[in-house]
Amino acid sequence: MSTKYVVSASGGQSSRVTAGAAPLIYRKNIVLAKFGISETTLRRWMSSEKFPRPRQLGPRAVGWVAAEVDSWLEERPVAASTSSHTDD
Repeated sequence: MSTKYVVSASGGQSSRVTAGAAPLIYRKNIVLAKFGISETTLRRWMSSEKFPRPRQLGPRAVGWVAAEVDSWLEERPVAASTSSHTDD
């Protein structure tokens, strides 16, 4: 049995699939835009930051499972606030 994927080409949510549970897939341009990073940074994250590996979608197409990417983002530490403003 093969796995079906719903591919996000615009960065927004794609339409729901009623014929099965197909995970939402982000293509590379969506991942780069979502994080505002370069391809070099994406490759570095995959090797050192444990960013999810892409899935092979076809002979020349790969994509990332959106839930894995979103989970990775949620697990990253939150930066400390640099604001020195205090409410008195």
